[in-house]
This record gives sequence, structure tokens and C-alpha cells, in this order.
Amino acid sequence: MIRKVPTLTACINGDTPRTTQGEGGLTDMRHDGVRSQKGYTLVELLVVVAVIGIMAFIAVPWMLSYIPGATVNYAAREVQGSLNRAKLLAVSTRQLVCVKPAAGGYQFWTGVTAACGGGAALPVTGSNAQGTFTLANSISVTLVTTNPVFNQFGMATQGGQFRVTGTSNLQQTVSVQVSGRVTIP
Repeated sequence: MIRKVPTLTACINGDTPRTTQGEGGLTDMRHDGVRSQKGYTLVELLVVVAVIGIMAFIAVPWMLSYIPGATVNYAAREVQGSLNRAKLLAVSTRQLVCVKPAAGGYQFWTGVTAACGGGAALPVTGSNAQGTFTLANSISVTLVTTNPVFNQFGMATQGGQFRVTGTSNLQQTVSVQVSGRVTIP
């Protein structure tokens, strides 16, 4: 009986095949776990789609509840920045500057008394022709206590609070302390 020596041939993907001695002295050539075609199986694709679906199922409700609160928070920070700008304007012009809520937003007033009486709205960069700063997304600004008035030293002759309210009735308060510090508690 003549015994044939197995010949090793190169695999399609370049791996070396394994040879084993089978029954009756025959040699089997196997590729241990190597597929001859590249790509993903249907099961692998379905698992990926399922994971993406579960993540979307969790993320969408969270995003829908996050966006209104973030909008009000952004608007409150915008009002805080404007109050700091009014303080800087009072220091640079050496005049009293009062911040008053107006229809659709708020205004800077100059030529006012320490109690925010008299004066006129001051049109500045970022406001419309009447001097009103408006907030996007139907956000409203209302006065809670008194109108804050900043003096030439950057301090408030009277403190005040504004309430920033969004369309879903979420609210934030912006406070001006007598020291001139503007905070969002």
C-alpha cells in the first residue's frame, strides 16, 4: 500500500491549513474557524440594530424632558450676562443704569433716580430700536421684587430679582445683590 503525503495548499485568506490524521490513514485538511467569505452574518447585524434601538428608546424621552429645562437655563444665563453688562455700562458711563422688564424682554434705562424713576430706555448693541432685548423660544422675563439699579461703582443702589419663564412653565430666578453680584440661585 502506497501512502500519499498530504500537500499543503494556501488558503484563500492566507492562513495555513491544519492537517490531521483521519480514520483509515486518510488525511483531513481543516480550517479551524476560518470563513472563506468576509462580512457580517444576519444575526450580528440584528444584534447591532437591537442595541441601537434600545439606546434610542432610552435616550429620546430623556432628551424631550431635558430640552425645555436647558432652554430656560440658557435664557437665565443670558439675562445674567445682560445684568452684568448693565453694571459695566454704569461704571463706564458713570451714570445710574436701571434694568426693567419690557414687553417681550427687558431694557436698560439711563438718567434714572436711585429708585429707577424717570429716565429713558437706552438702545445698545443687541437690542431693537426701542432698546428692548428679546429672548428666543417664547421665554418671558418678569420682575419679582424691585428693578436693579447699578451705580458708577458697579454696586446696586437697590437689588432686584427677575423670573425667567419658559413655555412649559419651567422657571429660574436671576438675582442682583446690593454688592452688584448677579447670581442664579
